[in-house]
Amino acid sequence: MAEQSEHQRRAYELLGVLLARAAREDLPVIAWTMSSAQSEPILAGHCDAVDPIQRQDDFEAWRSALGAEAWPNGIKQDYGIRLHASVADQEARVTVTLAAEIRNDEM
Repeated sequence: MAEQSEHQRRAYELLGVLLARAAREDLPVIAWTMSSAQSEPILAGHCDAVDPIQRQDDFEAWRSALGAEAWPNGIKQDYGIRLHASVADQEARVTVTLAAEIRNDEM
């Protein structure tokens, strides 16, 4: 339990850093969730703009800003494509993931 609390605290602190950076660098607003149940904390950003082009642009803006590595061509699923990228923040010891879903009918 103490380890999970520590994971959550580190992810929370990194989220504060990222939100401050977003304001300074005019990065798009995206949804964030934290997971502390893994062996290391995960901070997950989800690009959920209504417009699919904006969703992709938001994903790319954050991916580029974080230097996150994207899965080539996304993850193909029955309903469409899930864009996914991740990067490990070595200082905070938190993995940051980004995702955006593009449905077949939006392509």
